[in-house]
Amino acid sequence: MRRSARFFTGLVLSLALGLYAVEAALARNLALVIGNDSYANVTSLQKAVSDARAIADQLEKLGYVVRRVENADQRGMSRALVAFNADIQPGDRALFYYAGHGFEIGGTNYLLPTDVPSVQANQQDLIRDASFSVERVIDGIRDRGAGVAVLVLDACRNNPFANDRSRSVAATRGLARVDAPEGVFVLMSAGAKQEALDRLSDQDGNPNSVFTRSFLGELSKPGQTLVEIAKKTQVDVRSLAASVGHDQTPAYYDQVIGDVVLSDAAAAAPEAGQQVASANPPGNTGPNIRTEINTVGRTEAGKGVTIGPGVKLGPGVTLGGKEARIALQHPANPPTTDPAKALNLQQGGAATGQQLALVRPDTKPGQLTQPIGRAPIASFSRSNAGWTVTLSLPEPATALSYRVGEAGEFKETGLLDVLDQRTGGRMPNPSFSMSPRAQASIIQVRYRSIDGADVGPFSIRFDPDIALYEDQRRSLTSIQGSWVEFRDFNGVLVYFTTLVSYRCAITEVRYGLNGAPPLTRFDLPVCNMKDPYSIPDNAKTYLKVPGSTKSISVQVTWRDGSQSEINTVEKD
Repeated sequence: MRRSARFFTGLVLSLALGLYAVEAALARNLALVIGNDSYANVTSLQKAVSDARAIADQLEKLGYVVRRVENADQRGMSRALVAFNADIQPGDRALFYYAGHGFEIGGTNYLLPTDVPSVQANQQDLIRDASFSVERVIDGIRDRGAGVAVLVLDACRNNPFANDRSRSVAATRGLARVDAPEGVFVLMSAGAKQEALDRLSDQDGNPNSVFTRSFLGELSKPGQTLVEIAKKTQVDVRSLAASVGHDQTPAYYDQVIGDVVLSDAAAAAPEAGQQVASANPPGNTGPNIRTEINTVGRTEAGKGVTIGPGVKLGPGVTLGGKEARIALQHPANPPTTDPAKALNLQQGGAATGQQLALVRPDTKPGQLTQPIGRAPIASFSRSNAGWTVTLSLPEPATALSYRVGEAGEFKETGLLDVLDQRTGGRMPNPSFSMSPRAQASIIQVRYRSIDGADVGPFSIRFDPDIALYEDQRRSLTSIQGSWVEFRDFNGVLVYFTTLVSYRCAITEVRYGLNGAPPLTRFDLPVCNMKDPYSIPDNAKTYLKVPGSTKSISVQVTWRDGSQSEINTVEKD
C-alpha cells in the first residue's frame, strides 16, 4: 500500500513538473532598451545612446526580441513602455535597460525623458509629472504577468539640474535603493549616494560608460546567473573607478526566486560528448513530431534520456536541472539523412509560411505551431524568378528591414506608393526577394513602430524544401477545380498538367472514372527543387479515357502523409 501511495505521489509530482516544463518552454525573452543623450533643457550626455546600442546588440545575440528607443521625449518613452508591456505574455522574461539621466525625489527614482523641463528649487513636482518612476516600470511589467523582470539602470547619478554640466565629476547624491517586489531583479550602475562615471578621464576613448562596459563583458559570458553577473560587475567597476580615485560600486536588489541565467550558450554548438534524446523510441516510424534535446551549457543531460512520442517542448525547457535546446521536425518534411537538420519553427498551419515559434501546450502531433505573442508572420512563395518573402506585422510600422543570416547589415524593404492611414505615411513594402538558389538559413526581421522604436530582430527559419511544399500545397488547395481538365482531341483526354506542375507538394495522385473510387495511380515525375515548376520533356501529363467518361474523381496524398478530399470534375 505504501509503495502504491509513493508511486501515485511520484506520478503526480512528475506530471506537475512536466506541466511546469511546458509552461517554461513558452516563456520568451523580451527587452526594452532606452538610451537618452540629447536633452533639451538639462545637461546632455555623451555615451547613453552608445551604451543602449551595445546592450541591445548583445541581447539580440542572446536571443532577445529587443525594442530600441533613442533620445525619447516624454511621449516617446510613454509609447515605448506601453508597447513593451503589450508585448509581454504571462511567464515571459522581460528585461528593461535604461541609460540616461535619473533623479531621486523623496526616495522615489525617476527616469528622465529628453524634454524634461529645467526646474528651480521647490519645483520638483514638475519632474515627477514629466518623468517615469522606476516603480511604474516595474508595475507595468509585473501587471502583464512576466515570470521574471530584470531592470538594469545606468542612470545619470549626478543632479542634472545642477550647474555642473558633467555627469562624470559632479559630487551629488545618486538614486535611492529599490525595494524590488518578488520576481524582480534590479541592477544599478552605482550604490546609494554614489555617482556613476561616464568615463575614467577625458582621454578615455571607450564608447561606453564605466558600468556598461563592465556589464557587457559579463553579459556575454555564458552560464552565469544574474547574481554572478552583478557581483562580477561590482568588482570590475569598483576597481576601474578606484583607479581614478572615484568610489563607485554597482548595487543590485534581488527578489527573483531561484537562479536566472541570461546567457546559457544556446546559440553555441553542442560540446563533444553531449547526448541527443529522441521523442520517438526505436522502431517508432509513425507521423509524430520528433523532438531532439541537445544539452548545452556546463552540464549534460546524461545518457539514456528518453521522452515518449508526441512530447512537445520549446526553447528554455529544463530537464533534471540541465539546460536543453529544442528542435522540432514536422512530418510534412521528407525523411532526412541529416539528423541534426532542424526543420522546425513553422507557423500558421499547413497552408502558410514559416516563422520562429514556440510550441503551445495544445498543439497536436502533425500540426504546425502558431506563433505566440506579437511577432511578425512570414510566408514564402516560389516562382521561376526566385523566392518572395511576405511579412505581416503585429502593429503599424514606418520602416521594415531584414537580413539573411545572423550577422551583417539590415536591408530596408523600401516604401510603397500607398498611404497607411494608421501612420499617415507611406506603407513599408512587406515583401522582399531571394534567389531561387537560396539555401536554408535564418532570416532576421526588424521594424520601426510609430513611436520610433526599432523592434526585433525576429528570427525566421527559412528552409526551401518546407517552404516550397507549403507554397505549392496552398496553391493547389485554392484551385481544386483546376486540378484536371477534359479535352477532346482524337478522343477524350484528361490533362493532369496542374498537378504535374505542383508535384513538389504531392507524394501520389489516384483517380477513378464515372463515380468510381480513386484507386488508379497517375505517376508524377520527380520534383526538381532547382526548377520546381518545369515539366520534363518525357513527363506524362494527360490520360486518354473512354469516350463515355462523364467525370473523374481525383485524390492526392500530400508529402506529410495526409490526403486531400476527393475532388470530382465533370466533363462539360
